[in-house]
Amino acid sequence: MRFGDPLLKTLLAALLLPACAFAQFEAAGPLPRTLMSHSAVTLGGRIYVAGGLSDNYSGTGFLNSVYYCASVNPDGTLGAWQSASPMPEFLGLGMHASLVHNNRIYVLGGSNYAGQRSRVYVSGVNTDGTLAGWQPVTALPNMVAAHSAAVFGDRLYVTGGVERGSGATASVYSVPVNPDGSLGAWRGELPMPEPVFGHRSFARGGRLFAVGGFNAPALYGAGGAPPSGVSSAVYAAAINPDGTLGAWTLQPPLPSGLAFYGLAVGEKSVYLMGGFDGGVTNAVYFAPFTASGTLGAWQPLHALPQNLVAPAAAASGEFIYSIGGGRAYLDDPVTDIYFARTKSELKAFVKLSPSAINKDSNGKWVTVVLGLPEAEAAAVLPDSVRIAAVNGQAVTPIAPDPKWTGKLYTGDAEGLDGLEGVTYLMLKFSRQAVADVIGEGEFSLKITGRLSDGREFSGESMNRALSSRKVFAARLEKREGERTGPGGVKVRIPKGAFKGNPELLLTAAPEDAVAVGTAEKEKRSSKLAARGLKAASETFEFGPHGETFDAPVTISLPYDPAALPAGTDEEALQVAYWNAAAGDWEPLPSTVSRADRTVSAETSHFSVYQAVLSAAPAAAPPAAAFTVGEAYVFPNPAVGGARPVLRVAASGGEKLQVKVYSASGRLAHEGSLSGAPGAGGAYELTLGGEFPSGVYYYLAEISAGAQKVKKTGKFAVVR
Repeated sequence: MRFGDPLLKTLLAALLLPACAFAQFEAAGPLPRTLMSHSAVTLGGRIYVAGGLSDNYSGTGFLNSVYYCASVNPDGTLGAWQSASPMPEFLGLGMHASLVHNNRIYVLGGSNYAGQRSRVYVSGVNTDGTLAGWQPVTALPNMVAAHSAAVFGDRLYVTGGVERGSGATASVYSVPVNPDGSLGAWRGELPMPEPVFGHRSFARGGRLFAVGGFNAPALYGAGGAPPSGVSSAVYAAAINPDGTLGAWTLQPPLPSGLAFYGLAVGEKSVYLMGGFDGGVTNAVYFAPFTASGTLGAWQPLHALPQNLVAPAAAASGEFIYSIGGGRAYLDDPVTDIYFARTKSELKAFVKLSPSAINKDSNGKWVTVVLGLPEAEAAAVLPDSVRIAAVNGQAVTPIAPDPKWTGKLYTGDAEGLDGLEGVTYLMLKFSRQAVADVIGEGEFSLKITGRLSDGREFSGESMNRALSSRKVFAARLEKREGERTGPGGVKVRIPKGAFKGNPELLLTAAPEDAVAVGTAEKEKRSSKLAARGLKAASETFEFGPHGETFDAPVTISLPYDPAALPAGTDEEALQVAYWNAAAGDWEPLPSTVSRADRTVSAETSHFSVYQAVLSAAPAAAPPAAAFTVGEAYVFPNPAVGGARPVLRVAASGGEKLQVKVYSASGRLAHEGSLSGAPGAGGAYELTLGGEFPSGVYYYLAEISAGAQKVKKTGKFAVVR
């Protein structure tokens, strides 16, 4: 999971924020392996890390491992990591949610090679830190990943996520926890104001909070790039005595949209670490809890030593931790763990006015406001406060002007905004004293001081640190190789075929029979019979459903020779895919491996596939008969000025006619090709006309004499 382009590596290294100037976070020792999209909880003075994606693991991607740290040391460092009982998901798990309630650990939902999961597990913890054993409890109402979970009283809450088959959701569910740790029945609660995933939720002071996330439909956007639509919204809903939710209300927004970050809840504040805000960031923000139980305005603290997305986070005592994460969007995981002390070595946020020095101005002061996430600003001794460094360089300490002994404020003041619900100390320093050590331009200040109880604090303004040094590499390394799913189903991916991260996104597993439904099963069965075919395997779903590839991938479906009718020629087995748009099965050119007991075929998109066999010897077709195979548009989506091309496989024909409609039903293009299919046994027609960005539907008809065969499908255009 490394960047394949040396230039990208160089660019990434050049754009990473330097750790030396912003060293609030310290290293706490590595994880046992690289991890991202995992979870972390604290229990009994230990940190437990479950599941996730690792780049030193081959096969189906996610892990089912559970590790725990034997101790959180008094200085914040961590003891040696130990292995605990693995989760029951043999395909591993990631993008799940975990929480602790009554000395038990719960793992809810998530995703693996079988797609999104609805399962919920619980385990107690032994005195030595090992797990007592995972037990299944009441499953979630829907299969979901990239969601979040919180606990309040004896009730668990699950918010948002990406649901299987429907995409991002605003749904909220809750469930009562029984005294033995089992769960009651899930109940739908008031949905969030918008669908989100990659967010975090937590409960505090009788409220359920949901912070940021993507308000996009899926994990990836066009071309395998991250989705657009990163939300900065923060919502809260009061939790009623019966566990239902009151109306969702807006809280102070994040400084910028943020998703797939780490969240840790402290005694007085909540902290966000890393994440994706249009790029992979090392930003760290906090919001204080106000006296009324809401959140104050978000403030930046010192940055993490590196840009990280999808880390886990935890709080233990006076420490907050950022654990693992990826250096690119949902890729390139690390082992690094960082921690900060929030009480014994207090960290302050610092804001400046002005944030740039102009020597021609008549301004006399640099106004500094500072607040403390885990202490009271009223406890600061104003006379102890000093400017200790400017732009990361130590200077002779600069004291505040003696005429300004410091005053406490709450909310915006003197041109400094974004301070709603925040209590802070305001001091003024000589603008000339600052200008003497930096010249003109933007600047940052490191402030030190002392509290009335003798504790010291420090903080640095973030005027420069979080502005432009984020990086996102849109081009991930394209991974090739074979992945194996449950039941022996396989996918072989050629280099460059799969957009995004196949370890994270790819699914291949037997189709969920309950999700399919009786009516759909009967429809598929009747269509097999109409084609003179019978099933030779169960149906397998390959996802993301509808995903198309720049190069064909090979899927291999297992079959059981003992289950085939007597006298069956195994070489006659075929892979057929269910064309949902046409409502019919379409056999594909296939090869059989008797040794592996698999039948394989190439495909350019993901759908539902099944091994099939002729139910009876087929009659010789009429001389003019022909068959039509797979139809698809490439590239899909057509990006920029690329022209979409329709390809329809056919064994014969005299003419291809095509009509293309917009999503509103408007005829957007009409074209045709005369004659037999071209080389490779397929018609290929470039779709002309004007195609603004959007989704389009095509109707293709191949005819020969009186015989006509129609194909339908859709494609996207991004301009």
